[in-house]
Amino acid sequence: MKKKYKMLIVGLLAVLVLGIGIALAASKQTNTKQPKVSTTTITNSTAKGEASKEEKEALKSSEQALTEATKKVVDSANKKEEPATPQQTNQPQQKQETQQPQTQQAPTPAPVKQAVPTNNKVVCIDAGHQRYGNSAKEPIGPGATQTKAKVTTGATGIRSHRTESQINLEIALKLQRILQSRGYTVVMCRTSQDVNLSNKERADIANKAHAGAFIRLHCDSSDNQSVNGVTGLAPASGNPYLSSSIVSSSQSLTRAVVNGLCSATGAKNRGLSLVNNMSGINWTQVPVTLVEMGFISNPNEDANLTNDAYQEKVANGIANGIASFLH
Repeated sequence: MKKKYKMLIVGLLAVLVLGIGIALAASKQTNTKQPKVSTTTITNSTAKGEASKEEKEALKSSEQALTEATKKVVDSANKKEEPATPQQTNQPQQKQETQQPQTQQAPTPAPVKQAVPTNNKVVCIDAGHQRYGNSAKEPIGPGATQTKAKVTTGATGIRSHRTESQINLEIALKLQRILQSRGYTVVMCRTSQDVNLSNKERADIANKAHAGAFIRLHCDSSDNQSVNGVTGLAPASGNPYLSSSIVSSSQSLTRAVVNGLCSATGAKNRGLSLVNNMSGINWTQVPVTLVEMGFISNPNEDANLTNDAYQEKVANGIANGIASFLH
């Protein structure tokens, strides 16, 4: 009996141990599967867009970081574009500065339209023409293609038969004396009939003297013997060989001389004739006038211009005009 109880107790214990073992094994299996289910659940939830709180915060942070990064990129791009406006503004200036030397280097029409400093106490007198002419040609001005004879003999008095060149010289010498007596320095292009000076060379004398006034003395002539009076020749506005200042001052000088001569002699005032084809004017770089003192083709004026007393009046009147211009 005792042996049977022992066997029964042993069997029950074995069954109990086996049951406990089975129970433990089942419990362990259950605990092992739960994380897998939990993991699967989280993974599936994330896949469906049902992110956890941590994941949502991480996503939000990522979005903020992306926004800030995007803003920095945009700001950086804007900063790079800002200098573009000044650069574009400067481009025309740089181009203009590049072009300026080209403009300065471009050839100028010098010696055209140049002037020299003048001295108002210096007067240059040119007694027009000379005993013998010179038919060789010279340009009528700096750079001119048109040419003229260097110098001619001039006209001849219809009654006196005196040459214009001689009458011009006689009055020029009187004018020299009067101006010197008034304190002027006088430079004479010629004091003799026997010279060979072209109109350009006479202008060169006045230029080198820096004369405040260059006075060219001539007598006029016409086919019509009744024509008379005093005419002043001056460069016209827009003269291609003279500066605008020389043109303007020459016109003023001419007007003053003609008015002075007519006032002193009572001769008819024919006013100014503006010309651009006179070599002795176009080569001049100082104020210049050519005064036609009267028509030696007119019997009365020919007689007057060959008369010593009348010549003195002419010289005084011209001197008065010069003084009026220079002062």
